Amino acid sequence: MTDTPCGADTTTPVSSPPATCAPVALPVAGAMADTPLVDTELAQARRYMGYPAMGGQDGGMQSWRFFRVYGFNEWRLRNLAPEECAQARAFLTQCQMLESAIMAATANLDTDRAAVWTRNRSEVPDRFMLYTRWRVQLCNFMGVPPGPGLRGTGEIII
Repeated sequence: MTDTPCGADTTTPVSSPPATCAPVALPVAGAMADTPLVDTELAQARRYMGYPAMGGQDGGMQSWRFFRVYGFNEWRLRNLAPEECAQARAFLTQCQMLESAIMAATANLDTDRAAVWTRNRSEVPDRFMLYTRWRVQLCNFMGVPPGPGLRGTGEIII
């Protein structure tokens, strides 16, 4: 199945209604800024990688500093080479686009059929699976295992 950036399925007659947005260029690392990630991007990266919010305090029982992987992830995010910053931004942009597409697809959940248009019942799970895949690829790029928010329920990694 081929998917356009706007979300219209071009291979089967069962799809979302035609999108009204213009085609969007996919993020490419070469087109991204290579400056260090700002705090908003750091928070976004942590969330996409499945790690909880870090908070504003340097201490406390829930601080990332008590967990080796969290601290390593934080160090990596703050010490990327310029080319790696550009690549990380490309991953963040792609994850943001995929997350937005999931939210937009939920607008069609209340209608199963309208005239010749029929809702693709697997659209949201398919989009979520693709979104999750890009999130895991971001973790792989950073060299950090997926955080608790990306692991299956009941899975424990020691």
